[in-house]
Amino acid sequence: MATPNIPDNTVLSTLFRPLLDALARALPVRVCPALPDETWLRTGVLRCLHICQSGRDLLQALRQRDGLDIGLSTFFASLQSTRRLRQATAVNDHLCQVVADTIPDPFADVEGGSSLESYDLYAGDGHFHAASCHDRRRVPVSAASNGVEAEAKKYPTGHLYALDLRSGALSHLTMADQEERCREHDMHALKRLGADALRQGAGKGRKVLYVWDRAGLDFRQWHHWKGQGIYFLSRSKDNMALETVGENRWKPGVTGNRGVESDQIVSTSQGVAVRRVIYQDTVSGRRFEFLTNLPVSVPPGLVALLYRSRWDFERAFDRIRNKMVEARAWAQSATSKTNQAQFICMTHNLLLLVEHQAAVDGVVNTAEMKRRQQETSRLKERLGARGLALPPFTEAFQRLTVRTVKFIRWVRLHLHPKALWHPSLRLLAHEYARF
Repeated sequence: MATPNIPDNTVLSTLFRPLLDALARALPVRVCPALPDETWLRTGVLRCLHICQSGRDLLQALRQRDGLDIGLSTFFASLQSTRRLRQATAVNDHLCQVVADTIPDPFADVEGGSSLESYDLYAGDGHFHAASCHDRRRVPVSAASNGVEAEAKKYPTGHLYALDLRSGALSHLTMADQEERCREHDMHALKRLGADALRQGAGKGRKVLYVWDRAGLDFRQWHHWKGQGIYFLSRSKDNMALETVGENRWKPGVTGNRGVESDQIVSTSQGVAVRRVIYQDTVSGRRFEFLTNLPVSVPPGLVALLYRSRWDFERAFDRIRNKMVEARAWAQSATSKTNQAQFICMTHNLLLLVEHQAAVDGVVNTAEMKRRQQETSRLKERLGARGLALPPFTEAFQRLTVRTVKFIRWVRLHLHPKALWHPSLRLLAHEYARF
């Protein structure tokens, strides 16, 4: 089957150009007349972008709208290919680098950001997709071997992802164990993954920081990974027994540390000393306790900012679940499910690049930016009346981290060969101008 050409200067060509460049630099392409690698990658991304009830739904739409005739068995067989999985992984790795080279680093201009120059920064988390229609019902091996009675049922598919906090690029770390545990704990999966994989290709002398939720708490493991240049940041649990053993020196008068109450060394029940930063958010009034093995050279206010940045991750997955409608596994095998995860990452990264290109061409979401500025002004007035000030990063660290529904809809509506880039951009600008 020949791969249809994508006309130049269209929304489609802008979307897929980085993908095809990445394919040219990835593993060698194998000639497959039934489904060329280029067509397979494009179809996977389109599966993420289209609102489809099933794979059959997508393939029928592509056949009738684009003349792209892909057999159902051919597409699902390709999802089970380990060769294609290696290729998809290599393609997304390259896309992550393209995004990192393209999107400005928000930490470059943050007060104290120079202390993080030697770190690659990631927000990590586990997310589940509902079981596919063809997933088998099963009893966890761990339950059966321990003589525990458990009902055979379908389990959701767990994946661990990492979001680059500097660029917003999304990568897939691993799929959770689907046999022994069925709902594998994040830290168990991270240990299984190993330090080399967690470093994600970081060069010699580079350090890697993961900002994780409470599922990432394991202080002995933190201590072990620190020797391999891997650091963690999380929040404390309510029932944790932590003993203060020292106070770190920090500068309360520095603007970037506004809201910080203390920066301490605490001893944990596992006999490992870690750093605890206590911070109160002036907007919500909430008090947070952050735990990390980062050195004291990273200011405590920046520790609070790093954790706040992981909310970008939650926003990214809100978009995947609710706007890209990727809440269910496509197929049954572990390879198929991992290929789906790689396609989700590719689609996220390609959308980042399309949005950046739109901004380069002068089309930005001015209405959303104006709304944020108005909200920030109202917050400043309310806090000022109480003698308080906004956290410094509220204004200095704003970026549109969420691809809006308007943008996603615009991309979907222009995924056809006749949608020229600049005329389509004018329609996007018109939508952005509407409140």
